[in-house]
Amino acid sequence: MVEHAFAKGHGIRIFTTLVGMNGQDLQRLQALRLGVFVVHVFDDGTYMNSRLVGDKYRDLVRQLVDADIPLIRFVALGEPHPDIADIIPTEALIKARPVSSRGGSVDPKIVAPRQPVLGALTCVDERQYRNVLLPNGDVTLCSMDFERSHVLGNLLYEGYSDLFEKPVFREIVDRMNGADGFLLCRMCEFADPNDRTWADAGREGVPG
Repeated sequence: MVEHAFAKGHGIRIFTTLVGMNGQDLQRLQALRLGVFVVHVFDDGTYMNSRLVGDKYRDLVRQLVDADIPLIRFVALGEPHPDIADIIPTEALIKARPVSSRGGSVDPKIVAPRQPVLGALTCVDERQYRNVLLPNGDVTLCSMDFERSHVLGNLLYEGYSDLFEKPVFREIVDRMNGADGFLLCRMCEFADPNDRTWADAGREGVPG
């Protein structure tokens, strides 16, 4: 899928845990002009199950570092696993915020959801334009939409830019501006209360 998107001229940003990846996969990715390569690495066990950290994983992390991929970053929730901490360059390591509730999708016994945002809001990451393409062609609003609450359309039947003109996306815009109705963003940690309407401000950022 990544190679197909690249062949079509789309910009590529990779976000991966490396689980299931091998050296051959890495070589194929190196052949592409990647805009961003973000690796979510295992932490010291505070938030993640580190049972998958072994020799193969460690070797793959080392290969990534040695590959000298531009704009590569390693993200850890807290401290990186001790078996890989000495491999990752300090300048490439990002210690992220604690685990999020994924818009209230995670069991509240594990991660307490935030208080819902009332009224107008903005996404501090502009994730309404960082959509997720699923294997069946469906495009969901963003990576927080685990439950597929906001399916924008399907690329097997319509163009990507067309998704942002459809009623389903316009409805999301209206609700971000404060209109009534269900909006997953209200429970998302990236939502920021806003006293002005979002409207079409930033529509120039819509992918074409």
